[in-house]
Amino acid sequence: MNIYVHKDGTQYGPYTLEQVQQYIQQGAFTLQDQACHDGQNWIPLSQVPGLSQPAIAQPVAQQPQAQVAPNAGNAQSKFNQAASQAQPAPGKGSNKKLIIWGSVGAVALIVMIGSAIFLFSGDDEENGDQVVNNETESEQAEASSSQASDEPPKEPKNSGSSNNNIPLIERIPSDAGAVILIRVNDLLQKGRDDIAALLPPGLPPMVAKALENPASLGLDVSEPFQIHLIPNENTNLAPTGGVAGKLSDKEKFMNTIELLAGLDKPTEKDGYHLYQALGGADGAEPQIAVGSDFFYAGSADIPKDREPSIEKFMTADGSNALIKNQDTFASFSNEENDMGVWFGGDSILDNWGADLEDVNLDTLKGGSGTLTLNFEDGEMVGQVKLDAPSNDMVYGKGGFSDGILKFAPSDAVLALGFAFDLLKFVEYAEKELLSEFEEDIKLDEAMPELGGLTIRDAISSFTGEFLASITDVKMPDPASMGGFPGGPDVAEDNPFGGDASPAEVNPFGDDDMEDSPFPGPGAPGGFPGGAPPGGIDPSAMMMAAMPRPEFIVAASIDTEKWLKLKAAPPLAMGLGLAMMQGYSITEKNDLLLIASKDHIAATQSGSVKNPVSGSGKEIFEKNDFVFKINVAPILKMDLPIPPGGPMEMLKDFSHLEMSSNSSKTSGSGTMKLAFTDKNKNSLSQILKLIKAVQTIVPEGMNL
Repeated sequence: MNIYVHKDGTQYGPYTLEQVQQYIQQGAFTLQDQACHDGQNWIPLSQVPGLSQPAIAQPVAQQPQAQVAPNAGNAQSKFNQAASQAQPAPGKGSNKKLIIWGSVGAVALIVMIGSAIFLFSGDDEENGDQVVNNETESEQAEASSSQASDEPPKEPKNSGSSNNNIPLIERIPSDAGAVILIRVNDLLQKGRDDIAALLPPGLPPMVAKALENPASLGLDVSEPFQIHLIPNENTNLAPTGGVAGKLSDKEKFMNTIELLAGLDKPTEKDGYHLYQALGGADGAEPQIAVGSDFFYAGSADIPKDREPSIEKFMTADGSNALIKNQDTFASFSNEENDMGVWFGGDSILDNWGADLEDVNLDTLKGGSGTLTLNFEDGEMVGQVKLDAPSNDMVYGKGGFSDGILKFAPSDAVLALGFAFDLLKFVEYAEKELLSEFEEDIKLDEAMPELGGLTIRDAISSFTGEFLASITDVKMPDPASMGGFPGGPDVAEDNPFGGDASPAEVNPFGDDDMEDSPFPGPGAPGGFPGGAPPGGIDPSAMMMAAMPRPEFIVAASIDTEKWLKLKAAPPLAMGLGLAMMQGYSITEKNDLLLIASKDHIAATQSGSVKNPVSGSGKEIFEKNDFVFKINVAPILKMDLPIPPGGPMEMLKDFSHLEMSSNSSKTSGSGTMKLAFTDKNKNSLSQILKLIKAVQTIVPEGMNL
């Protein structure tokens, strides 16, 4: 059994049961001091199982209170000296990683929700609560060498030559290809309680304590945590880099990671302390360095590259900083996003392209971009911005025309539209995408199926604007689907008619085929000779059973070219079938309008009754791609979805919208998830939904 003791704000241990008894008898500890013997719970020393009666019976009043701290400190110091030569016990690598990232890095990673849950689940989770009480006697010596003491760690010998006053943001080297900034403080304020509710059971108590107050680990979350990645020349290797953050109390931080991770005392470097790598010198696991008021956990695919990259960060003087060499990154660093990613440079695109099969990122080379995520009251907003090096990817029109927006209902359940320069987009697709299908797809070859027109002619019939809106989905009326009416003279016990009993009747209409399960040709119900019983039309039944959406589609056209394309036999047949089903197809003011029953009048009048306006119209005017779903109208539909569960969760959402503008080299895209309650922060609402999903997912399913 390994016992930790907390006294007067200082934590001691681990101790054996016999050592604790000795310190109680010496007066170093009292029976009221808090102790942890199971790796999870703190209880008074008097309640620790196994303490002998003489130790328990020691009167509290006889303990010399004035000597408690010195005695405990001296005993601790001697014990540290005796154990400092102990070698690390084998098999503790996974526990070290679990505890170090669970207690120190968790503050940053927990707020990314899925990462924290992943780190503390699976095989390691079973051992996470046994870090203390499963150590062997030889491991006790190692752990005690890294325990907290009254003496603060010594400053590195060469601290005078370091650059400890350089801001963290200026330590990121100019060859970094990507940087992630996480405002932990803001995220904790917005969702602290809900993050705690998602944590799996069995985590060390320090994790919950750190979530409540990161300063308990010596962390300062008033500034963003930052992660930077330096691409490798070999695209098969992961980027080099690490995570850095500010410290409020360096000694507390070092004591914590030594105590919980069982790390040896760090090596003194040029102005900083360097701990051993978590997975050993030959592994690719992170290695923690501690400066005067910050930490940095660096890693590299090749172990020999790890320490040089750490030294580069720890001793940086700011002269080769990314922020001084990249204006787009400097602008990004001044923004206050909850979470943000900046990327730039050809090297990072080469690395990402190696991981994305069949994706060509050459058109982005020389440019940069950002991805940001913010949790506001009532809505979550994600945004991407791209600064392309050329106008090759600029094919958007920047917005929709007033003419087509007259056919965009404000109460649409779903709206989807784009306004692109189609010919330029076709040129791009022909160059980048269709080159591999050159023999199969020929844009300039006349096709009989298109009435002698080419594929390029067909595309040029449209001028780039497309807008589709669904306003309702009507479920079928059972009465409209018909039935199986009985024939004349149907006997009560004979569903097939006549006076004969069912056993005497051959329902297949042929006495010679008594043993055949199929009707004979020409027999009632037979095929192909027989007609369907009771006048039933299977195709009509099928159509009647289908949900019928109410919609209106508008597309801008070159009317003259469209009329030629419309005359092509396959297209003419398809349009004719659509009209037979009750859909309207109209050409009006260089727009092709296709509408269901509810919107036929709009195609004739030139506008829907309630076209988008105000902020609802603005999203179409400022973007050339829009996708929007309104949840409230869906809840009013008579859809075959059981009440409760998912339907209840849907009530919390107002709408989802995605939009982008690609009319300039500096394009942008936005994803916004809006909630019905505008007074609650969206992070809290999302985390509550995740918790709700966990409760309805069948046991055993791993999300």
